[in-house]
Amino acid sequence: MTHAEQVLTATLQALRKLRTEQAMPLHAIVWGKWGTGKTVSAQKIAKKEQDVFYVKVPDGEITRGRLYRLIGFSLGCGARNTYESTLDLIKHHLLYYNLKPILVFDEAQRLLKKQHILNELKDLSEDEELSFTYLFLGDQTTPKLLASHDHSLFKRFAIKKELQPLTQETITFLIKEYRIQADPAPVFHFAKERGWTTLDVAICLQAIKNQRIEPSIEALDKIAKALGR
Repeated sequence: MTHAEQVLTATLQALRKLRTEQAMPLHAIVWGKWGTGKTVSAQKIAKKEQDVFYVKVPDGEITRGRLYRLIGFSLGCGARNTYESTLDLIKHHLLYYNLKPILVFDEAQRLLKKQHILNELKDLSEDEELSFTYLFLGDQTTPKLLASHDHSLFKRFAIKKELQPLTQETITFLIKEYRIQADPAPVFHFAKERGWTTLDVAICLQAIKNQRIEPSIEALDKIAKALGR
């Protein structure tokens, strides 16, 4: 398991506990550089966990109707012609399946400046027929956006966490995944010096495996230069 998946799993567990203990909707926000594994981990978790649903926030303008459609399709119930009827469909779907969903909004930095959408999300989380809990995933601009924009929903972020670009545990996991015989410690040191993320390491290790070369630091350096990393 990568460090991104570990952090997101622990965050989701904490949110479930808070949901049980507290009499108010509480949410979480996790941010990190592109390539740290947020998206892959969130999608993987959503496939395994029955109460976790992944929503990719699109770029550009988002209307209330578009937001409801995104949520409806994420939950698996689809959408109808109007946002009111889509909301009714979502409520019936949750009631039928007895779901209390945690919605994971990826690329959340695209939402943090949209007051009208934040208003909608806050209202949806406070609707007892929905009881939505949110986990927002943002990029490295997220802390500045939170500091420069204010919304009452931000006050409900019980968990705020920055995701490290890379850890040695993640490198150990990737080495095992690619079935490469290598010491993770020097690989981690090499990658950390270059400011690499999980994705950078994964691409280079995959290249080493494909070329069937000895996984030395020298080989890693050559691969990195060839790939422009």
